[in-house]
Amino acid sequence: MKETAQLLTNAVELLRRAGIRIASGSLHELDLTLPDGRTRSTIVRVRRRPPTPHTLTALRKTPIPARHLLIVTPHATSHLRTLALDGEVDVIAPGENLIVLGGTRYPVAPESAPRPASAGHPARGRKPWTRWAIERLLLLTDQPMPQRELAATLDVTQQAVSLALQQCPHVHRTPAGWVADSREALLEDYLADYPGPGGATTYWYGADPVLAQAATAVEFCTDRGVTALLSGDAAADVYAPWRLPAQAVLYVPEFVDVATAGFGPASAEAHTLAVTVPADPTLWRTAAAAGEPALLADPLIAVHDVLHSSGADAHEAAEHLLAAIKKGAL
Repeated sequence: MKETAQLLTNAVELLRRAGIRIASGSLHELDLTLPDGRTRSTIVRVRRRPPTPHTLTALRKTPIPARHLLIVTPHATSHLRTLALDGEVDVIAPGENLIVLGGTRYPVAPESAPRPASAGHPARGRKPWTRWAIERLLLLTDQPMPQRELAATLDVTQQAVSLALQQCPHVHRTPAGWVADSREALLEDYLADYPGPGGATTYWYGADPVLAQAATAVEFCTDRGVTALLSGDAAADVYAPWRLPAQAVLYVPEFVDVATAGFGPASAEAHTLAVTVPADPTLWRTAAAAGEPALLADPLIAVHDVLHSSGADAHEAAEHLLAAIKKGAL
């Protein structure tokens, strides 16, 4: 997981440990329910480094109708901490277990397990979501795809597609459209390059079998008009059954509080359901284009999530799903 996504996920985890519930929201806005039942609507600004006084002044001058400015950063400077305690801004600093909302510092319960270490310093800059989506589309079809069809499928401009195709390895244009030079080579490069959908994740635990939990969570979202995509073990069990699902992944366009569906909050180390608001905006488009059962992420997203799931046999399960993709069975 990239640095910004991990930082926001850690902030969400910190809120859980402080007894603060996310009622709704997105990666940029959060509607919080405080321990005493009061609500607080925020606009979120994630910073890999604590913002300078100049940056904070500029952020505070930006109009934010009916919302409070919430800074998420690893550590708070003395200036930022003072502003927060004075009620000028809200702050979540996961590196020091600090939550200050409306001038009040909220105590945070101890972690149940050590937080996973960050793996190195990720590359910064805009993620090529369109390129990765095009690679998935070309891997999941044996038919050439014209540039205009790729643009329509992903709901982007033909110029964006043209730029992305220039960066795609192992693809070429034919009179009928774009195809992979070598599906094996393109698949290998895609799996090595794609970092995952990013975003922020909340973790949950349920007592029912994982597939039943997944069905409950999807129904809960559907009833509320939220279009969820199922991934991970639960999706792999539909595409190419191999192992007993241990965890389910659910992608949603906005935060949902599945506690009212019977789930309990859990840690990243001990969960059965992960609910993610992804940074990758293409997931729903490639899922629909894959022509698979409704509410499932496309098979290559499922492969990524299985590869990064727990269990000694996770890689074997992913290989089983990859074999089905390579054979064109999906």
